[in-house]
Order: sequence, then structure tokens, then C-alpha cells
Amino acid sequence: MSNYWIEGNIIKTQDVNFSADHLGGIGNVFFQRMKQNGSKVAQIYAPTGEKDTFDSLLQRCIRTAIVLQKKGIKKGDIVTGCSDNHLDACVPIIASHMIGAIPCSLDPTLSNIELEKLISDVKPKIIFTVQSTLKEIRYFTKKLELKTEIVVFGPTEEFTAFSEFIEPQEEEHEFKPIFIKDPMETAAIYFSSGTSGFPKGICLNHYYYFHHSPLVPPAQNNDVDKLRQIYEMNIKKSGTSFLTYGSLYWNSSGAGLFLSAITGVTRLLCSTFDAKEFWYLVDKYRVSGVFLTPFQVTELVKCGKPEDASCDTLVRISTGGAALSKKYIFALQEILPETDIVPTYGQTEIGVLTSFQLHNKTQRELYKSNPDIVGLPMRGIWYKVVDPETEEILGPNQPGELRVKAKTVMNGYYNRDFSNRYDKDNWFRTGDVVMYDENCYFYVVDRLKEMLKYRGWHIPPAILELELSHLPAVRQSVVIGRKHEEDGDHPMALIVLEESYKGKITEEEIEKYIESRVQDKQRLRGGIMFIDSIPLTPSGKVKRKELKVLANEHHCWKYAKRPSIS
Repeated sequence: MSNYWIEGNIIKTQDVNFSADHLGGIGNVFFQRMKQNGSKVAQIYAPTGEKDTFDSLLQRCIRTAIVLQKKGIKKGDIVTGCSDNHLDACVPIIASHMIGAIPCSLDPTLSNIELEKLISDVKPKIIFTVQSTLKEIRYFTKKLELKTEIVVFGPTEEFTAFSEFIEPQEEEHEFKPIFIKDPMETAAIYFSSGTSGFPKGICLNHYYYFHHSPLVPPAQNNDVDKLRQIYEMNIKKSGTSFLTYGSLYWNSSGAGLFLSAITGVTRLLCSTFDAKEFWYLVDKYRVSGVFLTPFQVTELVKCGKPEDASCDTLVRISTGGAALSKKYIFALQEILPETDIVPTYGQTEIGVLTSFQLHNKTQRELYKSNPDIVGLPMRGIWYKVVDPETEEILGPNQPGELRVKAKTVMNGYYNRDFSNRYDKDNWFRTGDVVMYDENCYFYVVDRLKEMLKYRGWHIPPAILELELSHLPAVRQSVVIGRKHEEDGDHPMALIVLEESYKGKITEEEIEKYIESRVQDKQRLRGGIMFIDSIPLTPSGKVKRKELKVLANEHHCWKYAKRPSIS
């Protein structure tokens, strides 16, 4: 029997048939697997070549876990890291898992508006931060009147230095991680923006990580001693590491950290993407896999592979977070004919939604000829495609909103109502418009959600709309996304001016105002357009689709037609 079949236009899949309660939570899995991997190299810091074994990493994690407990951090407390990639960045995260605390990471490049909002949402008991965001972290914790301890990676006189957390502890050799009996408990919180609003804390359970890892046995097989086979099938013996650019703010990086501990594969850490350096890193460190944003893929194509670069260990380039133009997929495939270039489709709230069986030659060739495909159904997830207006369940080749049922669906948004994410039959609304063909291959058509993505970064329109509201000249504003072949979305503002300012303020002045107040990635690269009124639904909601049509039909875009600004 196939792993999936269709009944009444609902795609059903085989259950995973996998009990996770004996694993004791991901903290216990980290502990056990890191002990087994011992002297293998766990991570390498690319800028310096410094290496870290699993033994060394585990020791620092255990010591940090003990110090956290001594400071009163207990099961269920929130521990936050705000750091770029370095060898100690993951230590507080793993240590938190080991004591049952809930890690929730930030990124140092977040805007001040985002930092304040996210810290206010989760109110962490302790924050581990790098020097570059120390000033902001200090200011916002004080402003919010939080009793949050601040720990600094690197030298500090005023705050606790992280070095104090990794000093020898008398009890470190007897340390045992907490055992989580219920795998459906919240294991971690990651931020995402599913609508036009600010990012929300997504509560992910332990089962979520187990299901999306080699801990899940192959179909028709319950032998947990063979759990590594799926992952190892796609890695050449010559390749020894996977390259990661994203900080632990991103769920993909957190999942990569977990996979590294399970499989013993080395993480190669780099915070800044450089297309020319990429080829050098792949050969020097024998990289077997990498996750790249669509923007990074386009940069690789533009750069081209140097003649002296081999890249013979590179098995797989995964890409996701936004749509990638076919021409860049084909161009990169021509540069790397022996490497699988694979789109990933998923959401933080659910995890990976579709997959490719890359050991299957037929699938590999099918995707190379049709890169619009994002894969087949995943075991343990049920799917239906629904007309969002009529609620009719649609069949093959009919685009509609994807809704799913799975144990991997989030436990909810932290301290927020999330009931609107489910339909009346308790299916999770993804907000994505997809379709599938007669063979159950999925295609992503569009997004119902209003959140924008620029070069892989979430850009909530609400952040820009809030900044625009501070301008006396702006009566109303709506920020939408203009599709860009390389960058994803270029934010564009449609603005209703106050009567007294009409003809007295220019698009250039408003654009400069916004640029001085937001992060570079949040700039209004899509331009500014003055309109007379904003169309609303009977319930008072903005008709964003109507505004997108209006913007697309407008022929006098002074800014929207300019080249991409890097």
C-alpha cells in the first residue's frame, strides 16, 4: 500500500506508528546522542576554523544547565538567546532543554520595535546576548520592568559573563537531564508572523521535533535501532558537514542543531552569506548539505562557481521561505549537475509539510524538469484543499487553501488566542493557496497570509504601517508586497494623505522618513503610491487583494521600477 491515498478529496497518509514517550523529551535525546557521538566534531566556526567536539559541547551544556538550575530556572521557564552564530550560541538552548526550560531565541538584527515586542511577549527569566544588542536588551528589560538576568557572550563588567556558566561544577559528572513523559508538552518557542500583525510566539511540542527527524522509522518498520537510515541515505560518505547561515532565531537552524546531535553530522557555522566564499567553504569543509534562501541561491548563480572549485561532496541544497524563480533553479542545476536542489515547503506552526524521496531516481528527474513541485505528502499528516469562500473540499488541480491535521501542529501561540487558525472540523488553516495533481505532488500557488518575506526575512506590514502612522501627513496606510524575482517581496506603501498635506509632501520625503526608522530589510523597496481611499470589506477589513490589483495596474511608479537595493 502507498504511504498516502485519497478519500473524498482528503489526502490521508500512513500513521508514523512511533511512540515518543520513551525518549524523554528532546533534552534527554540531546544528552544521550551527544554522549554517543563523543569525539566527533559537532561544530566548526567557519571564520576561524575553530572546532568543537560533541564531548566538549556536552560538557559546556551540562555546566550551563547546572548553573541555570542554581539560579532558580525551572521546568517551563523561558530562556532567551540573542546571538549570531558562534560555538557557544547553542549552549544555553541545549542546556534549557536538558532542564525542561523553554528556549526562545531572538536575532541580533531584529529592529528595536521587534525586540521590544518579542521580549514583552515572552518575558524571559534570563537572556544570553551578544555585545551588539546588549544596549537594546538592557533598555527594553528595564523599560518593561522585567526582572530578567542578562548574560553576555564575551567580556563584561556590569553584567554576568557567559564564561561563568561553563566553569567546572562538582555535580557535572552525575548530571541527568529531566525526563519529559508527555511528548506533546511545549519544547520550544519560535517567532513567526502569520498575518499582517507582529510576530507571535509559536509553541512547538517535543513530538514536532521527533516526527521531523531520523527518529521516525521508515514505513512498515518500528525498529528504533534503524532510525538513522533515512538521513544517512541522502549523505555521501565523502561529505561530513552541513553549512548553516541562519541564527537560532530560525526554526530551521534549531532543527539543524537537533539533527546534528542525532546523526553526529558536523554543523559549519557562518553568520554572513558571501557567494564567493561559499564555494571555498564547501570544498574546505567537505560540506554535504546546506539550506539557502531564494536570495542566496540567486547570488550563487550570479557569482558562478570558480573553475578551481570541486564541490563534489555537496549532495543537497535545500531552499525555502519564499518562491524561487525557475530560471535560477535551472541555472544552479547546470552549475551543480550532481547536486539535488530541492524546495522545502512547510510552516513553523506545523513543520515540514511535503517531502522528496531523493533516493528515488524518478522523483529526482521529475523535479529537475518541473521545479514548481514542492513534494509529496508526509506520513503522519492529513491534507485537504478548501475553497476559502464556500468551504468546499477541492480535488486535484484545483487551487485552494491547504488545511491539515497532524500531531506536529503547534500547541498554540504563546499567551494569545489561536482558535481562528482552525476550521469548524478542527483542521489547521495554513493560509497558503496550493494544489495537488493526480499523483499527489503539491504546488504552492500563493499565500492568503499578508505577511511579506524579503530575502527570507519576515516583514510584517504592521511594523511599517505603525511607523507611517507617526507621520502627521499620513491619514491611512496599507503596506503590501510587490513580487520580486530575486528578493521575494518588496514592501510597498499605499497612502491616503491628510487634506492639508496633499501636494505639500513627496514620496521621496516619506521614503526617507521610513528608511531612517526601520531596518534595511524593511525599507519600502516597492515604492510609495498616493491613493484617495482604502477599500474595505463590510466587516471593516482592508481589501488587500484589491489594492494589489490597483498597484499592479498603476503605470507611474517612480520608485517601484528602480533596481533592487542591496
